[in-house]
This record gives sequence, structure tokens and C-alpha cells, in this order.
Amino acid sequence: MILAGSVNPSEHGWPFAEGAGQVVTQHHWKTMAQTWQSNGVAGMPYTGTPSAGNTGLTGVRASETVVTVQPGHATINGFYYELTTPKDFSLDITGLDFADDGTGRLMRRDLVVLKVDEVLGEFRLVQIKNGVTNASGSWQVVLNDPTTEIPLFQVDVQQDIGVDRIVDRRWFLSQSIRPLRFEEPGFEPAPADGELGVDATGSRLVIGKAGQWISAREVFTNDIPPEITTRLDGHDTSLTGHGTRLDTLDGSVSALQTNVSEINTTMSNGQLMRDLTFTLENTANWNLNSPAGATLISNAYVFDRYLHVTIGMQRLLTDFAPMAWGATPIVLMKNIVLPAGAEFRNNYPYPAVVSLPTVTTAGTNTTAWITATQTDGMPSFVLKACPSGIKVNGFLHATFSMPLIGDWA
Repeated sequence: MILAGSVNPSEHGWPFAEGAGQVVTQHHWKTMAQTWQSNGVAGMPYTGTPSAGNTGLTGVRASETVVTVQPGHATINGFYYELTTPKDFSLDITGLDFADDGTGRLMRRDLVVLKVDEVLGEFRLVQIKNGVTNASGSWQVVLNDPTTEIPLFQVDVQQDIGVDRIVDRRWFLSQSIRPLRFEEPGFEPAPADGELGVDATGSRLVIGKAGQWISAREVFTNDIPPEITTRLDGHDTSLTGHGTRLDTLDGSVSALQTNVSEINTTMSNGQLMRDLTFTLENTANWNLNSPAGATLISNAYVFDRYLHVTIGMQRLLTDFAPMAWGATPIVLMKNIVLPAGAEFRNNYPYPAVVSLPTVTTAGTNTTAWITATQTDGMPSFVLKACPSGIKVNGFLHATFSMPLIGDWA
């Protein structure tokens, strides 16, 4: 029997005004607060330079040896950190552990972390030399003590010179999920970027973006059916003729002789087909237009919420020398502008199918891929190829398809 006012060693609650729970130690606070929030910085991850209002605990180069940390908030293991004014942090740029970055410069990639010291009862900034490394074959941060530290930013240090570049490497706090009614527009609270909400009326997940609640399906790729994201890399493909389309995504691609104009009649009625604008990139010794006696197709269009691109090009004047894998590709087609509201999934590798017809001899290591860029706020695409060993007057043909997302008509 436990008497009033006594302490049960296996059952304890706090804080209370009276009784055993009125004494709250550092251990109690840490145990309690760790259940509220994960370790990280208050903010939202962005690609590139953080936007205004999202610079908490980022670094700005002040000199060759000093980085200024911007005001912000963070939590580690239930302990809370607040920086209200910019703080200068001096770096140690000495040492012998520098390496050539491929351009002849001797560089070192250091990491600045925020560390909680429970013994001393303080937070402090710590520089970890060579804290950003690809020794395991992929880039990663290497912490001295992952249980008490979170990364803030990478500092590239050039030997005998100092700070060359600063890269945001923050880990972020989790966001709570806010229940919303959406009975009438304008009455819901403005969200923080990345904040999650549940539309109880419409039974959907929403997320904060640029101060507005938007459907999570426009942000999260896991809402896209798995069959849409199936890669084409493993298909045994055969391209014949110059007007091509993909007949199937789950088997060999054969007999691709259908002209682009025929696609509109073979697909389901009522679906959308729309030609897109694009620009051909005329690189030296390449002909991207139709030469005499050849039928080369350069086309970009949207059909049934897929982007389809097909292109043919002819090598002129000189042979194209064999290329090692990973060589700099050449641009074939650029500025493929999507319809307003359409979006692409820029975290997914889009495959391309490429053929070298029999007229092209000694063709090896031929591949093609697509890279996504932003131009004046509008999504556009650039198609690049890395051909090898194509002889004079030989042809290169490429085609690819990929899903589009977003609210557009």
C-alpha cells in the first residue's frame, strides 16, 4: 500500500504543485520534452539558398575565417536553444587534411554543428573538420556524437585561403498535424511552410506552401500510383522507323513505327493531347532538322497527363568519337514548356529509350536522360544525350515518356 505523500519508484508523474511531482529535475524535463519534438532546427528545407524567414541557424560568410550564424531556434534531446541575434563563429582553417577537388584547388569540407552539453548545461557551436565526406561512396555528414549534435551547415575551406563556400545542411523539426474544417474559404489559419493539416470536411491531407494550404498530392510523390513510376531501364527495347511511341511499359518495346499523328486515334476518346513549344539546340556537326531523304521527327506533346518527347538527329562532317561513361552530354532539345499548373517530379530519374540504327556503326555506350530546370518561374525541360562512336551521316533517335502532376486542364 502506498501512503499519501510517499513516492512510488515505479510510477511517477510531474509537474504538480504538491507531492512528489513538485520536484522536477533536469532528467525529468529531458524525459518529458523528448516526447514532444524530434531533434532539429525550426524551419523548412529548401533547394538552394533558403528563402526569407527560413534562415534560422544558417551560416553566412563574414571573412576567410569567420562565419556569422543567423538567429533561429532548435531542440536537441528535449533541450531548447534560442539565438536572437547574429553570432560570429571563428573557424580553424589550419591542418594538412586537404584534398584536390578536381580543379587543382586543395579543399576541405568541414561541418558546423550545434551541440548540447548536459553536463555543463549549455549549447555550443562545434566545427568538425572533414565532417562532410563521400568516403563510403555517397555524400554524408559525419558527427562526433550523433546523440547530442545536429548539423547546421557545411563550410568548404581552401588551403591557405579560407572559407570558399557555405552549404545548408540543417536537420529540421517535425511538424504537427492541424485539424481543419474548410467550411468556407478564408477562415482557416495561415500555415507555416511544411505544416501538415487534415481537411476533416473533404477527407484529404493538406500541406502549407507559400502561406497557403494545398493538397498534399501536389507535393508528395507517394500519392502517384506505382505503375506510373515504373522505370524503363530494364526493358529490352527496339526502335524501328523514325516516328516512334512506347507500345508497352511491361515488356519488350518493338515495332515502334507509328507516326506521332496516329497516337491521337489510338488512345481513349476524350483525353487531352496538346503540342508543346520547345527549342532545338543546333550543336556543331549535328543536324536536328530533316535532311534530304530522311524523316527525322522532333516533337513534344502532352497526352493523357503524360509528357512525350521524340527526337532524331544526324551526325555531319566528322565522326563522333567514342566517349567514356559520365562524359559531358550534348543538348538536343531545350525549353520544353509545360501547360500552366502542370508539375514534374524532379526527385525521380526519368528514363529515356535510345536507339542506334544499322546505318550507325561502332555505336557504343549510348544513353540519354532528362534534367529539370526552372526558367522565369515556369517549369521547362532540357533533353541531353551522350552518344558515342556515331559515324558521319549516322543517326541518333531518342524517345521518352513521363507522368505530370498538379492541377491543370
